[in-house]
Amino acid sequence: MRDKNGTNRRGGVLRRTAAAASLTLIVGALPVALATPASASQGACESYLASKGYKVGKWVKKACAVAASDTGAVGDSACRSELWDLGVKEPYASEACDRA
Repeated sequence: MRDKNGTNRRGGVLRRTAAAASLTLIVGALPVALATPASASQGACESYLASKGYKVGKWVKKACAVAASDTGAVGDSACRSELWDLGVKEPYASEACDRA
């Protein structure tokens, strides 16, 4: 179908639809692309402990965050110490902190 200027209306609609779909895809992928590795590592620590039957509450999240934010031995040591204080068995605490 052509408008009064002789241009094809359908082409304009398809271009706008394609542009909107592209924009939606980009906006939807943006949070995934910008996710920080520390978030994923902290989540790995928390998920591991949950899989071993531990309740993942405020203090466990804090311990995992310490290990995730400080990638050195100090962060891992602090994480393990906090988890031990919460009653997490040594091998599980070590593995969880290593995953962070």
